[in-house]
Formats: sequence, structure tokens, C-alpha cells
Amino acid sequence: MKYILTATAVILSIKLAAAASPIRGDDSAQPDHSRVPGVVIAHSPAESGIYIGSPGILIMPDGSYLAKHDEFGPRSTERTSAITHVYRSTDRGQSWEHMARVDGLFWANIFYHRGAVYMMGTSAGHNHGHCVIRRSTDGGRTWTRAKDETSGLLFPDISYHTAPMPVLVHAGRIWRTMEDEKSGGGWGHSFRAFMMSAPIDADLLVADNWTATNAIPRDPAWLDGQFRGWLEGNVVVDPHGRVVNVLRVNVQAPSRIAGKAAIVSISDDGRTATFDPETGFIDLPGGAKKFTIRFDPQTNAYWSLTNPVMGHTERNAGSVRNTLALLRSDDLIHWQIRCILLHHPDVVHHGFQYPDWVFEGDDLIAAIRTAYDDGLGGARNAHDANHLTFHRFENFRDLTIADSVAAPDSIGPALPARIERDDLLVEGRGFAEGTLTNDAVAFGNRNYVWQRVPEPLQGRSFTKTLGGVRAEIRVTAKRELTLSMATASGQTGINTSGWEAEPELTFHYTDGGRTRMQVYRRRIAAGQTIELPQGNWTGGILLLPEIDASGR
Repeated sequence: MKYILTATAVILSIKLAAAASPIRGDDSAQPDHSRVPGVVIAHSPAESGIYIGSPGILIMPDGSYLAKHDEFGPRSTERTSAITHVYRSTDRGQSWEHMARVDGLFWANIFYHRGAVYMMGTSAGHNHGHCVIRRSTDGGRTWTRAKDETSGLLFPDISYHTAPMPVLVHAGRIWRTMEDEKSGGGWGHSFRAFMMSAPIDADLLVADNWTATNAIPRDPAWLDGQFRGWLEGNVVVDPHGRVVNVLRVNVQAPSRIAGKAAIVSISDDGRTATFDPETGFIDLPGGAKKFTIRFDPQTNAYWSLTNPVMGHTERNAGSVRNTLALLRSDDLIHWQIRCILLHHPDVVHHGFQYPDWVFEGDDLIAAIRTAYDDGLGGARNAHDANHLTFHRFENFRDLTIADSVAAPDSIGPALPARIERDDLLVEGRGFAEGTLTNDAVAFGNRNYVWQRVPEPLQGRSFTKTLGGVRAEIRVTAKRELTLSMATASGQTGINTSGWEAEPELTFHYTDGGRTRMQVYRRRIAAGQTIELPQGNWTGGILLLPEIDASGR
């Protein structure tokens, strides 16, 4: 069986893996994975007291895949000698075999480097783990043990924290983020962010080959006193060629600033980390949970999978994991949700979290820590996942918000949006870029379509909003422009002063009243910023100026 996202060729195959995880609960009870999105690689029922964490995925040089996860929970050994499992697929993720159990490894990523497979993480859970790296030279079947400073024990002390964060090869070095837990105060408060790096031709199991920056603690005064901590950073090269650490940000909850990330700057020699709280915090939907960022040379853009909070603003943002979204950024600062890939309306027992993913041609493949129904009572909660699942998102670069599996009404106020061109910048919340044509979907949360669109407007880009959800749309002109706006005639609460109606330019959408849209225009100067007026349901939508043959 396959789920296909709207009209595009984005396919989520639902198949049971050929070999399940060795984790077991009651052997007399048989799980039912028929509704679980993706391919089930591993399963651990809630009653086992062992949960699935830290997904990782890797494409090997021979085209096979490796995936991994670790065990956590009250019946696991995460605090003493953690356990990681490794799986292999030779049919592009359709079935998986269990390859290895690795004792003494937690929160690790998996990567290939100079002829060997590595996993880098800690030896145990919170406040108990050494920083370690393990190597396999037989494709993931057997692994070295981190016994001392020449065999993968990178720091002699304990209390290190991380997640399956990617490594980066840049400027002759291999880079990896980490945190220690040496500030005190409990989870979040204790995390100090730092970066590690080693020469690309060095023996990665030798501690002396690694250089670490200073570790930066949190300041509780940041973000208006709501900052609780940062963790699980991504090493990325920014558009200026500089190495940075982009971190998940945890805030007091519930919070209006839950979708934040932090960017820490790293010196060229890999020895110094600095952070400016005035400029270092950015808006990133889903930034309160773990996310992975990778740069795509084909689009010259950064991509990520995150868990944005769409509604549920009364909950701790870090616990809302029932939606998985594809994000893109051209500058690492401004992020746009391109598509909602996975969603379940229940936020308490369902989650698609800690996604680790890689590019494969036009596709994006991912291993996800999934909390979902299993015929045995489901997951204990959204956090304590009972599945490791594999997913393939085909032609991911072409996805738009219209291809989403769900578009809850609350997507509007929750998600920042941005459109930038040579002539203007559009910023705000609650809109995505659409194309104005007859029969095109008019709103992101309704099936209404446009009708009788005048010829001069056919094919124009517009800010697709959500009906009944108040958007924020700000336009800044980069040169003198004539702007066009459309809004419903006669709606209450909208102020069109400063705008001139164009009576000959009207169209409608297919609600019960066939609501009529009137087009207005306004001239603005270079550098001027205006806010589009919003009304009681339709609001004002921007019709972006046409771009002429010169690209203007």
C-alpha cells in the first residue's frame, strides 16, 4: 500500500521490515504495523519499558543503507552501558536486517569517512557518558571499543551530551558539535555548547587528533528571560564560508517564541566559539526539537526536517512532535516551511521526531523515531517512541505547501513566511507562495478554487493565506513599484485607505456565496515598507508584480 501526497510523485511506502529489532515485549502479542507511516525497521512495545531513540542513516559506497538507533527508558541500560543497534538494507530501504548490537554507545550519529564507518556519541546517558567514537571496517558488522585515548575515548571525564548530529568535512578538517553537562541545574540548564574537529587524514580514534572549542553556557536572561538552554547543534558552513553551530533552543513553556534556533560562530582554527545574543537567535519552525540541517549544492540552499508547532500553544513546544515538515533556507537565517510531510492530529501519543536524513539524487531518505499505533496499545507517549521507521520523500525539491498531507487551520499564525526577489521582500506569518489561475486552490485550509481570473492576472504569484486565520504580510520595495492587492468586497474590519480600486479587475472563489475579490493598487517608493490590511475572513492577499524579461 502507498500514500501519495496530492498530485506529486511523493510516495511513502508502508511495509513491514523483513527483520525486526531484537527488542521484545510479550512474545504472545503480535504487533500490527499496517497503519505506521514508512517502513518499520525496528519496534519495541511500550510495555517493554525500552524505547527507541537516536535514529541515524547512511548510504554506503556500494549503495546499501545502514540505519541505527539506541535504547532508552526505565528498563534500558542507558545510564550504565548504553546499547545501539545497527541495521542494513540492500533494496533501497524496503527491507532491513539486524547487523550489530554495539554496547557502550548512546546518542551517536553514523557516517562514512575514508574507507570506514564511524559512530560518534557518548558511552551512556545524561551525566554519565564519556565522549566516544567507534569504527567499523567491515560495513557495520563489528565495531571497535573505546577503551582509552588511542581507541576512541576522546575525553577522560564524563557528562557529555549530543544527538545523531551530522559531521561536516570542510577546510581540511572533519567537524562535529557536542555539548557537555557541566553548568548544573538539570536538563537544559546544564548544557554548554562546543565544537570538535580533526584533520581529515588523522586517526579519528586518537584523542590528541581532536581540537575542541571553549564550551559556552546558557544565559538565563536571553530571550527576555525565557531561555532554558541549547543543545543538539548542527555544524554548517554559512553563506560566507564560515563554520557555525546551529542549535536547538529550549524556552520556558508555553511560549510565543518556541520556534527559535541559535547560531554560534566558530573560529577558522576550530579553537574558539562565540555567540552574540543580539543577532544569534533566529526564527526556525520546530527549533525547540532536534533537527538536522544539510546544504544542497543543486539548489544552493539549506534544507531541514523539523517538528513545527501547529496549534497546541498551551503545551511545552518541545513536546509537540506530531508533525514533520520540510524546511528550506537560502541564507541559514530565514526559513520557510515547504511541505508538511507527516502529521497525526493526536499530539499526546504520536510523534515523528529526531529525523536523520540524507540526499539521494532527487529524493530525501530519512530514519525517524516514530511513536505510533502498533496494535499493542501504541506508544507510551509521543516522546517514548516505539518504532524506528524509514521514509523516502521523492522529488523533495519540487514540494510546496499544496502537497502537504495536512494543513491544520493553526498553520497560519504559527509559521513565519518569507518571499524575496530582486524587486521586493515579503515577510510575515500565515502565507505561502501560490499561483493565481482558474481552478487553483485559493486558501491553504479550504478546497475553494479561484474562478474568472482576469487575463492580466493569470499566472501571477500571490500570497496564499488561510481563510479565517489572520495573516501578517509586510512588503518592502527594493525599487519603486506598483503593488496589487486583492480582498473580498464588503468584508468588515479591513481598511483599504491608500489603495485605489481597479473596478475592471475582479474574480471570485467557490464558496457558497461565490465571494467576489476586488483588486486594488498602490505605488510605493524604494525602501518603503507597508503592511497589507487584513479583514474578518479573506484578508488582503498580495499579487506579486510580474517579472519582465530582464528579470526585474
